[in-house]
Amino acid sequence: MIGEQPRVLSYGELVVDRVDGHDRPGGAPLNFAAAIQPLLGTVGGDCLVASRVGHDDGGQLLQKAMQAHNLSPVLLQSTTDEPTGLSLAEVKSQGDVAFHLEPGAWDEIAWSEALREQAAVCVGLLAGSLPLRSPVSAATMVSLFQTSSASVRMFDLNFRHEPESTLLTSVLEAATHVKGTVEEWVQLGTILSCQADQAHAVATELHAQFALESCLVTNGAGGCVLLDGEGAMAGLPVAFPTTEGADPIGAGDHAAAGWMFALLNGRSRLDQVAAADIMGAWAASRPASAPGIPPAVRDLLA
Repeated sequence: MIGEQPRVLSYGELVVDRVDGHDRPGGAPLNFAAAIQPLLGTVGGDCLVASRVGHDDGGQLLQKAMQAHNLSPVLLQSTTDEPTGLSLAEVKSQGDVAFHLEPGAWDEIAWSEALREQAAVCVGLLAGSLPLRSPVSAATMVSLFQTSSASVRMFDLNFRHEPESTLLTSVLEAATHVKGTVEEWVQLGTILSCQADQAHAVATELHAQFALESCLVTNGAGGCVLLDGEGAMAGLPVAFPTTEGADPIGAGDHAAAGWMFALLNGRSRLDQVAAADIMGAWAASRPASAPGIPPAVRDLLA
């Protein structure tokens, strides 16, 4: 079970999401943290965001967003050497999103004593694959996974950049849980030269190869499928009334937050899938990358 005053560590790219010419705070670590923080608050816990921003308007926007979501800046590095990361997002008519990530401060997240200390005491660790694109942030991320004693060390696939197979292997060897879309699992299988070429089969193969506890395959509105030693578990499609201007940016990060919280609480396989589906669907109904969750959703999952 989750224990007293649990701490979760969320690592990676804090960026300004520029969507249709409008800037909003985003990046997987913030999106995830904004979603899980209200859930952790029900058991006296919190989530720390580990990233790096510039001394500029984008950095201020992200720091204000963290404050609004009651997220501590203790692991947020800042610099005058690089600008805050920028993600140019284009939402297409069918709901798909195309991204272009500019170089930014989050490419230079440095390993520190503070990160080492938090990695040693956190109960959950979440990091995506994007920081693996730069040597500094990649080295820090590998150190986090190898140092952490967290019971849930979750690796979230995000292949806007394709990492080197050796880096992927280093993280997978230290991870306990892996999440990705159907397309990302297939791409992962190709990078690692898996025998399987279908998402569920790739997840099953890598589950065995790396002794993972479980894998989650997401498929947008079609919902999630959990794969572990007991086989596959699918949930039911979930939908919320859609707010004008809603897009799916951040939905996967919210799904990861739901799954993480359910895992930490020792919930059943079905409840884990349901938590991921509910959180992802909520985020997809909102016009924000990091909308967090309303009290009704918090109380449903807590």
